[in-house]
Amino acid sequence: MIDLHCHILPGVDDGAASLQESLSMAEQAIAQGITHLLCTPHHNNGRYENEKSSVIAAVHHLQNALDERNLPLTLLEGQEVRVTGELITAIEKDHLLFTDITDT
Repeated sequence: MIDLHCHILPGVDDGAASLQESLSMAEQAIAQGITHLLCTPHHNNGRYENEKSSVIAAVHHLQNALDERNLPLTLLEGQEVRVTGELITAIEKDHLLFTDITDT
């Protein structure tokens, strides 16, 4: 099963506050049969600016922590993007992450 919306990245937005909380969330997801999880921190919502490169780095860091603990969960990069007048420009500049689940 694939979870398409999760704020599991530690300390990134209003989701998990710590690595331990992220790991706990991962264990709960695994127990529910989730194998892949799209990390979707808020971006450009007036409160949070989680740029593409920082999300990719945070996902990589958390995936390494999961792998070190042999937790069978594959994380994918994404963003919960607010639609604004600058959306097209952000897309043209390759500043946004899109849902692309090819590792299933």
